[in-house]
Amino acid sequence: MIFAEDGMEKKKRYLLYWAVVCLLVFIIGAAIPRSEMRSLGLEGANQANLKNATEELTEGKTLTFTVAPPEKTTDQIGFFVTLNGHEFKDGMLRIIASDGEKVIGGRDFPLADLNGDQFLFVKLEEVPEILTVRIASDSRKDGPSIWLNETTVTPGEAVMDGETLSQSLVYNLTYTVQVHRFAQPLILALILLLFGMAVYSAGGFVKAQKRENELPRLQQGITMRRTAGLGIAVVLCALLFFYLYDTRIRIAQNTTEKVTIYQPDGDSLEITKNTAELKQLVRPEQDRLTGFGIRFWITDGAVLSGGSMHARVTDLTLGEILCETDIPAEQFISGEYAGLLFENSQTGVKDHEYEIDLTFSRELWNSGLEVMTSHRNLCVNAYLYFNIFLKKFFFFMFLGVEGLICLFWYLAFVRKVRVETLFLVTVLGLGLFYNVLITPQMVPDEAKHIDMAYRYSNELLGYESLGDTTCLMRADDAAMEFTSSPSFKNYRNIYYGLFSRVQDDRMVEADINSNIEGSILFYAPAVLGMTLARLLHLGTVPMLLLARYLNLAVFALLTWLGMRRLPFGKTTLFLISVLPVNLQQCTSFSHDAMVHGILFLYGSLCLEAIYAKEKLTGQKMLLLAVLGVAAVYCKSGSYLPMVLLTLLIPAAAYGSRQMKLFGTCSLFGTVLLTFLMKNAAVVRGITGTTEATSVVTSVAGSGSGDAVYATGYTLGYFLHDPLQLIYMIVNTILDKGGFYMESLIGYKLGWVEIETSEMLVVLFLFLLFLSILTTREEAVWINSVQRGIMIISCLGCAGFIVLGMLLSWTPVGHVSVEGVQGRYFLPFLLILLTACRNNGIYLRTKMDRTIITAALSGQLLTIVYVIKQVMAV
Repeated sequence: MIFAEDGMEKKKRYLLYWAVVCLLVFIIGAAIPRSEMRSLGLEGANQANLKNATEELTEGKTLTFTVAPPEKTTDQIGFFVTLNGHEFKDGMLRIIASDGEKVIGGRDFPLADLNGDQFLFVKLEEVPEILTVRIASDSRKDGPSIWLNETTVTPGEAVMDGETLSQSLVYNLTYTVQVHRFAQPLILALILLLFGMAVYSAGGFVKAQKRENELPRLQQGITMRRTAGLGIAVVLCALLFFYLYDTRIRIAQNTTEKVTIYQPDGDSLEITKNTAELKQLVRPEQDRLTGFGIRFWITDGAVLSGGSMHARVTDLTLGEILCETDIPAEQFISGEYAGLLFENSQTGVKDHEYEIDLTFSRELWNSGLEVMTSHRNLCVNAYLYFNIFLKKFFFFMFLGVEGLICLFWYLAFVRKVRVETLFLVTVLGLGLFYNVLITPQMVPDEAKHIDMAYRYSNELLGYESLGDTTCLMRADDAAMEFTSSPSFKNYRNIYYGLFSRVQDDRMVEADINSNIEGSILFYAPAVLGMTLARLLHLGTVPMLLLARYLNLAVFALLTWLGMRRLPFGKTTLFLISVLPVNLQQCTSFSHDAMVHGILFLYGSLCLEAIYAKEKLTGQKMLLLAVLGVAAVYCKSGSYLPMVLLTLLIPAAAYGSRQMKLFGTCSLFGTVLLTFLMKNAAVVRGITGTTEATSVVTSVAGSGSGDAVYATGYTLGYFLHDPLQLIYMIVNTILDKGGFYMESLIGYKLGWVEIETSEMLVVLFLFLLFLSILTTREEAVWINSVQRGIMIISCLGCAGFIVLGMLLSWTPVGHVSVEGVQGRYFLPFLLILLTACRNNGIYLRTKMDRTIITAALSGQLLTIVYVIKQVMAV
């Protein structure tokens, strides 16, 4: 590109050379044809305006659809199927594609496997002139239907039992075309040219100089006071974990995982003289057992005052009595299972047969005690195993926390290392605990992010894509189950699978939750971790944990680079980075790790350029331009207003006012052109959306938790009635301001179901307030123009976020914006807090390390609260 040389003429000549390179990029990009995926049949259709469907496809009815494929590259066709609210236990839906009488594709879909409304695709082996698709079901009474397009007539003709349908079917026929693109190569060439102009405005590249140690060497050494402080911290941590063990973990480890073998049928059998002796044969499918349970019921008003039940469990396969016990009457609980636990757990018993013998004493005859029945006689469940592992699991966590406390104390108060070094150790240390405590899929939408990362990992390893709804996975990975809610099963998976190797690495087709659209840039750390684990033949658990931790490591590295550049506010950035909700998101597959890291680095570089009083270099300008482009890809450009910070870079940093204008225009131009290239279609869609075509997705009020599609607000609606927009924004602030504050810190983690404490929210807010205060000697002057532009930038980001959720997530009729969470404001929180700095309140002494220590204490308390919550499941 451009290299710093003496003399303006040489720099201009290099810029001219770079312009020629950019022109070649445009010519080559426009000349080479590219494959473009297109679809037919979806025009005008969305979930909100779907009202009618075809007749139900039952046995004997056939829906025939014919269409002329637009290209020979057509590869599949799918139809939008609805189950009409029915639940199927058997039956098939068959879709057959043919060229005349020749079958060229088809698939049978078990109705019991279908869920709600979904597209069902069949692949085509060849492309005919006229494609004929026949859809039929063998369901006798109720059947599925195909949705009809209410707004648009699309190509193709549908016939149901000889009668042509007046409306088009909602279908999706996909094909590819070769096109020459001109707009994207042109915009890319202009962006590259602006990169060069940005470097030119800063005087070109210069040789990197070693940064001087700006901080005075702090007093080091171990003192009695510091040692006492460490001792108190270690003892307090030990007491907290002992409290958790005594009140939560000890109880949880004595619980068992259970599964129902014979489901209740709604009836019960009263205990009388005739039913005083009961037998039950059980053939469980579980490979590991530690006991059985029989479910009882006590009629209303009945009181069991005496007597007992004698129970015996015999393994008929081995001829051994596994359990023989007496259960007193007072231990029966209505609707609960009476446990018959073995003296020793069994493994490898999947094919064993057991006999349960129950004998009731006279006192229980006609007493109101009933045993619940099933289609196989009694209602029985199996106890699989005890959760003894929890004791070791959390003991190792306790040792890790104690180790982190000691390491933090040594680095902060003995070695007196820089804040950024302390940050790196603290974040990576806390991330180890978050990684195993908030397990995979417990972070919002993480299951979808895992699926997306797996798809990218497959691409790196050379596996073919199977479309949007299925993906090739290792058999072990497809079989592994984590729950989105806290469960002992999740921790059992972690404990026993932490150092596992893959056992079955066959690649099998697996259904995936969703295809979240996201650039590989934001999944890169997780994808690389997942790919590395697969190459090393690691098991599912280490693969997931390694990928999550690499995500955190890259976030920590990006933030560390930004923190090193900050002229002030390092403690503020430290606090923002260790907020509970930020650590939760960054120690997961979520692309928040990359988004937050990129924007923290971008904000830090802008603050350095504004306040460091140093000459800008070509390297810094190029980095600002690249990060500005990356910011466009963060949350669909919601943080685009942060580019306004570059207006505050003083002319002295460029060398002259002319170069400042040149450089600022370059930085703005790269960002705006990138936004145009990436989001032009989105902007057209927003501006062109009408009430008939607007659709939002929500689960609120659905009862079952399934997605509900409704008509959403449009931009035209608010242009017609702007007061309604103001009303909704004000109402949103009043109605959900408290929630935003809590979710900014992380009052509720996981899927907003792991409640910590409001005390922690107050603590972190107070620490953030302290972090923007300085001593009189270190005061930083922020003038009104700088403060105003910073606030405008933050308000712009918040406005884009709220507007995006208003148009894409909020159904018509709601009086406040839905879907916004406080964590969305984290990327610009550093800039907002910088704007809040003032010279009215000072600290008497510098207390950065005290604030950081308090933040670590808050994090350890968060871990305690999370353990307390998850052990109560």
